[in-house]
Amino acid sequence: MTPPDPDKAPARPGKGGKLTATLSPTRAPKSSKRRRKVSETTPRKGNHRTHGQMKKMLDAILAILAAEKDPITIRHLFYLLVSQGIIEKTEAAYKALCSHLSKWRRSGAVPWNSFTDSTRWHIQGTTFDNMQDALNTTVETYRRNLWADQDHYLEVWVEKDAIAGIVAPKANAFGVPVFVCRGFASLSSLFSAANTFRRMAEAGKKVIIYHFGDYDPSGVAAGQSVLKAMRDDFRVELQFIRAAVTEEQIEEMNLPTRPTKTTGTHARHWTGGRSVELDAMPAAELRRLVESCITRHIDVDAWNTLRRTEEMERETLRQMRDNFREAQP
Repeated sequence: MTPPDPDKAPARPGKGGKLTATLSPTRAPKSSKRRRKVSETTPRKGNHRTHGQMKKMLDAILAILAAEKDPITIRHLFYLLVSQGIIEKTEAAYKALCSHLSKWRRSGAVPWNSFTDSTRWHIQGTTFDNMQDALNTTVETYRRNLWADQDHYLEVWVEKDAIAGIVAPKANAFGVPVFVCRGFASLSSLFSAANTFRRMAEAGKKVIIYHFGDYDPSGVAAGQSVLKAMRDDFRVELQFIRAAVTEEQIEEMNLPTRPTKTTGTHARHWTGGRSVELDAMPAAELRRLVESCITRHIDVDAWNTLRRTEEMERETLRQMRDNFREAQP
């Protein structure tokens, strides 16, 4: 038995489509005999699209969603539509897209489960209907800590809740925790993480954080502040690797950029040029990148040994569950 795709080579990001600016047409003077040609996707005056333009946008959205195996964020959809020249790269266009999607989802034109939103959750303790229910759940969810015999301890840190919903399933398949730091992580959360990292280091493991954040002054500085706090405040040695967004990825995938904010402490010394949001990276590329970051550190022989042990122990639990059920009156 092999771990979930440990030897699968991550797909190399392809060249993304170039950003196409779509300009709103201006109304020709009444005296003019010629009318400006209106593009198929450009909204008319007042940002109102024709029925044909709306249908073209909906068709493009459905094609994008059909190509995705897993849910994506609306922000990801927005950037994909921008890259195809369907909508403009403005906040007004993004808000209009959200409004259109609300109507299309309510009408059934767009499936409800097409999008993920990890920014909202509820907190509830685990409960069971009865002992049989608890045993069933134990059999279904039992997992060994497959990193127990590995040389490394890994965590994936993301800047945004929405991105966590995209990468967490892939990371969790390998038993790797995902932490949402929301920009500059609080000292309380860093202290808690430092305690975990210290225990892992004392157990002889090399600690590595893979960080996914915006390519802008604050996004880069937030990552640097984590490393500084771990080293100076908590005396914890670890490897901090910026997995995304990087200058190389921006060039290779032709990611859409935005003007860098010139205000703020971190913007003063910024030399990275225009900024790129993490949401601009295709969801599939983010998942492949997470898998690549993780699998490069797996000792496959040790991993497979624990997987076999895990399956034997799950079978034992399954027999216990079945025996309990048969013993019931």
